[in-house]
Amino acid sequence: MFGKLKLQKASLSLSSVSNALKSSGQTSLTPELPKKHLVVTAGDQLGLPVDSILAAAYDPVQSLLAVSTSRGSVHVYGRDSVEVVFELKTSGSIQFLRFVKGVYFVCVESSGNVTVLSLHSKKILGTYLAHGSVTAVETDPSLDWLVLGLTNGSVIFYDVDRLAVTPTRVDNLQKVVLPKMKMSPVLAIEWHPRDIGSVLIIYSHCAVQYLLSLGRIKNWFLYILTPGCRGFETSNNFETGGKKKLFGSAKEVNPRITQALYHPNGLHIVTVHVDGTLVFWDCNDGTLLEARTVQQRNLHMNGPAVSWNEPTQMVAKWITGQDPEVTQIVVCGALASSPDTMHVFEFGYTLKYTLTSHEKQGEFYAKPVEGERRILIRFNRRPQDRGGLEYVQQILPIAAGGQPYFSGGHNPASFLLLSNFGALYLVPFQNTSSKLFLPPSLLLIAPPATYSTIVSVNRIEWFGVLPANQNAATRQRSLVNGGAAVARNLPRRLGANETLIDVLVTGHEDGTIKFLDVTDGDHHGEKQELQVNLKATLYNGVESASFRVKFISPSFECRHVVVGLANGNVAICKFTKATLNMSTSPPKADYLDCPILHNEGNASIVDISEKRAGEFVQPTFMPSYLLNLKQKDTLTCLKICNAGFFAAAYKSGRLIVCDIVRGPGIIMNLEHITKHLPSVNGECFVTSIEFTIMDYGQEGYSSVLMLVGTSAGGNFLVFKLVPQLNGAFAAVYADKMLGLNYKPADGTGETGIDLIIPINSSTGESAVATMKDFQRLAQNLHVPGLIMCTSKRDIRALKIPKQKLAHKVIDETCLCSGVIQLRDKGAVLATITQSGFIKLHTLPSLSDAGDIKIPSLIFSARQACVKNGAGYKSCISRSGDIFSWLGPTEIMNLVLYDETKNKFKEKPTDLLFNETAIIPPRPTSSALLWAKGQTAYVSSKDLAVLIAGPNRKPSKDRESELAYNISPEANLNHAYGAYGGTSTKNSDSAYAEPVRKGVKSNQYNFGTQGFMKSLRDGLDTMEETVNHYANGISESMTDTVESQKKSMYSAALKSKLGF
Repeated sequence: MFGKLKLQKASLSLSSVSNALKSSGQTSLTPELPKKHLVVTAGDQLGLPVDSILAAAYDPVQSLLAVSTSRGSVHVYGRDSVEVVFELKTSGSIQFLRFVKGVYFVCVESSGNVTVLSLHSKKILGTYLAHGSVTAVETDPSLDWLVLGLTNGSVIFYDVDRLAVTPTRVDNLQKVVLPKMKMSPVLAIEWHPRDIGSVLIIYSHCAVQYLLSLGRIKNWFLYILTPGCRGFETSNNFETGGKKKLFGSAKEVNPRITQALYHPNGLHIVTVHVDGTLVFWDCNDGTLLEARTVQQRNLHMNGPAVSWNEPTQMVAKWITGQDPEVTQIVVCGALASSPDTMHVFEFGYTLKYTLTSHEKQGEFYAKPVEGERRILIRFNRRPQDRGGLEYVQQILPIAAGGQPYFSGGHNPASFLLLSNFGALYLVPFQNTSSKLFLPPSLLLIAPPATYSTIVSVNRIEWFGVLPANQNAATRQRSLVNGGAAVARNLPRRLGANETLIDVLVTGHEDGTIKFLDVTDGDHHGEKQELQVNLKATLYNGVESASFRVKFISPSFECRHVVVGLANGNVAICKFTKATLNMSTSPPKADYLDCPILHNEGNASIVDISEKRAGEFVQPTFMPSYLLNLKQKDTLTCLKICNAGFFAAAYKSGRLIVCDIVRGPGIIMNLEHITKHLPSVNGECFVTSIEFTIMDYGQEGYSSVLMLVGTSAGGNFLVFKLVPQLNGAFAAVYADKMLGLNYKPADGTGETGIDLIIPINSSTGESAVATMKDFQRLAQNLHVPGLIMCTSKRDIRALKIPKQKLAHKVIDETCLCSGVIQLRDKGAVLATITQSGFIKLHTLPSLSDAGDIKIPSLIFSARQACVKNGAGYKSCISRSGDIFSWLGPTEIMNLVLYDETKNKFKEKPTDLLFNETAIIPPRPTSSALLWAKGQTAYVSSKDLAVLIAGPNRKPSKDRESELAYNISPEANLNHAYGAYGGTSTKNSDSAYAEPVRKGVKSNQYNFGTQGFMKSLRDGLDTMEETVNHYANGISESMTDTVESQKKSMYSAALKSKLGF
């Protein structure tokens, strides 16, 4: 492909030819390179497109997280940087993801295509095409079955373990319950949390509880309001859109259902309706207990009409504490006026079912014992033209302690929320100082990155700022801990340097700055990252621009980070510990009450150390000072110096230089850069800045220099940072070079200097200013220097103050450039062109040293990002790593290497499946209810016969054996507290024994003396006796056993009551 391209070379000007001749006397810094043996291969890729997530799933036992994207890929994440990507050829969008029995991973498209993947082999095991679009999916962590709800209202069962559809089919049950109602698709399916023989199927106007064990409907839940009910008028308005009948009036209203959920004990059900109503039911007899919204209660009772605010697309989740009887309901989208709010109903300990009337149970849900609370979600900023209202469409609980049951809602520490725009949000739920982190790829989109770059850092300096010796309460924890990283087998890159690491620096719209080690090989072991959130400190109470990040420039050597904000201010963060009297409230608007440390013109440095707010891992980069402008301006460039200075440039042409180590103080506030460029007409502003320590002309000693590149033709200016008698420094203009960039005949093209790279002209090493060299200036430090200036079409080799050594005009657009240091051998300049080549140039003559074609697969992935501008953010590090942005939140690592010294090996994928992670046994119904006959016991073997029939084919895959080895059936010694099985005291058990409240808590509002106390205590003790008795009964329940149960229950009751 590339061989057929004929590139038209730009003509060199006469001055460029003479400049090339000037460099002939310079010593070449680039050794001979094996041009024919230099190869580029793809390394690793981080990130996802913004707002691209369609579905998410979490496996608490394997501790894995999976997401599907709008481009058809599925990403499975584990601990640290473990990530496996499945590229599926899809005919529709992947709307459902499910982990099944630890080893299977199922992807379901809305079109009906089902793909079963193996987490062990990371291959496709089987596919199935359903007869119709899939609208609902349900699985259970311990069962083989995938339950699919279709648009025609029927339900089918797919055998994931045997990769075959089963003969069992449930037809549209709403047509049975409401024969005159139009056909409804299956909206949701939920397996009974305690009885695998029962499922709850949700349709548009009713929820039906279906018994698989008997093949019939047990009961249904139909919410109907009649005139006179408190909620009738409002619900009727929602259903009719406010339209009234021409003749007569509505006799009743049946609000549509969107969702239905089981109580974790399986005795109650809540249905969620489009009008924002939550309706609670008795699961056994179908009695309506309570109908309420987040604002009103008792809507099903007669009384004066009430109204409530319109909801958005409301979703809910019924979750538990460590004890499954302590429950909460979380609701998102309950109010259209605040779609970014999560409402939490804290019900506390569930009332005893057998001793509580329906009226008391309804009152329990109408008035939560522990009250209600709200959690703010903080949606991402959206462009005005995006349109529509963002709301949460999926709530994914992140269960603590590897507890997979109750739809993942067993004692969640946090929630992952997926919005209708494809955005992902991590919301903490439990109060803990231990910070949870998403996998690295998701860190870039949650929240979206507004700025990103790569910096090369000395390894010792990087480890010096990482949190160390953290206790359990303050340590940073990964959201997922499953899987294992494998050696990447990547070849040794050109310029590899073990003393340097590459750090990905990102800034986000919520005021968070993040640092992640992305050095080849390093980020596949233990993840090394650092996060600091500045919003609580910087927010001025008026606009998000006061904390939204636009630029970041870190110096790990002098331990400062400067953060450019969207409003033009610059936050100065110093590596230190927080004071004990940190404010818990955000600072006041415009920082009016903060002391001003230094003032220069319209800029001032404000002390915000006393206004710090938020949570910080100690020690870290704390927001300490703020460069505050009186008039808003747009930052165009921000650069920190390792010697303790930083410079900020603005669109208006302003240039500000500050000393932050010996101050802080403003040492220069230049109103417009054209003060030193009188011949430049039109708009001109600074586009690049770099600090260096090198010789200036024939002075015979080195100085701290600030090198500045501008727009308007590519002008180059030099400023000296000169010490003053009072110990401060001043920025003094030294010299300039004008019009360094190639000017096309048509006047088009980029004209600004993009990058300035100072190097040592003797060794080829970097000449960027360091604190070590700064401290040696008093010892007559001598650094001969060479400056490389690059832009979209030009490369210049300069020797300050005025000498132009070489000039090269790039044949086409240059996406990025950088100097690669060849360890102990000099350096080479590398550029990436838009047509897909990496070009190497010698220093300082800029002659061709190599021309490497980027592989077609990588090149095609880059094409779209070049068109949207993301490709111009590519970066070439000093150690030879090439990072190419595929989008604002996606980055790919390219490896340039010598194939004669490196044998390429196929890059393996990370491990996902952990064969020692045992799935705990499924919770069962209360033994008392089982003994009374209110629930049946169906074993997994019984269920297999009921669903797949007696002729279920045997398994053929290795995965089937692996699934059985970690299943509850193969590990009978594992137990679930007091809910079936033998209790265990093992602290490593996936399910800790629930903490029961004592008799003194008196949950049932009975007196503590007399007959009722004896009755209650007798029933509790008897239930424990029945529990142990039930464990010895065979899984295949016969009619004889049923009669024995009833006799045993009667005898036990008489014995406990003393009859």
